[in-house]
Amino acid sequence: MTRPRPALIVLVVSLLLLAITPIWLLVAGSGASETQLNSAGQSRTETGQSSQTSPAVTQPQRIGTPVVIEELTPVAEPVTLTIPGLNVEAEVIPVGVDESRQVVIPEDISQIGWYQFGAKPGQGAGSSVLVGHRDGRNYGKGAFYNLATLKPGDQLTVTTAAGDSMEYQVTARESIFKEELPLKELFREDGSEVLTLISCIGVYRDGQGYDQNVIITAEPIRGA
Repeated sequence: MTRPRPALIVLVVSLLLLAITPIWLLVAGSGASETQLNSAGQSRTETGQSSQTSPAVTQPQRIGTPVVIEELTPVAEPVTLTIPGLNVEAEVIPVGVDESRQVVIPEDISQIGWYQFGAKPGQGAGSSVLVGHRDGRNYGKGAFYNLATLKPGDQLTVTTAAGDSMEYQVTARESIFKEELPLKELFREDGSEVLTLISCIGVYRDGQGYDQNVIITAEPIRGA
């Protein structure tokens, strides 16, 4: 019997990319389906069904200001996120922008997506963005179900494909209405290094999804 995937909840946004074109960020919640607007302004419906085994990416899309490569510390891709306080140890997979110019969230609610065209955890600059499901109808709790309970001082660990571990400490937690998300800051590629975790929160309305997102900001623990 096929197990239904969670429906997608949309962070409805318009961003300034290199070509000044809109991009959408999807984060799953417990709805059945959602109607989206694509970059051409046309309506479409997310049915929750997909035959893709991995995120489809059209071309590299960057949000924020690219960093000069010489300024970055070489580091492998993240593969695991561990949050001891939430009893979470989740697989991290790279995600990108699909043919509809949407940031893809892993279909498996136990996985976490790393926005691969932004900063890498441990590279020394920028905001590394991890997005995940809160829950899914008929699918249970997602990896980020209790993300909103994290508080400043809580620690988490990102492990890379090379086996390196980076320790972070939560410094901020906030909930923001979707239409007010400061995506230019959340996806920045310059400035001090932070880890940014995003999931759904707030009031759920059938056909619309959750009305807010929880944003967790964590900074590297130096010398860890």
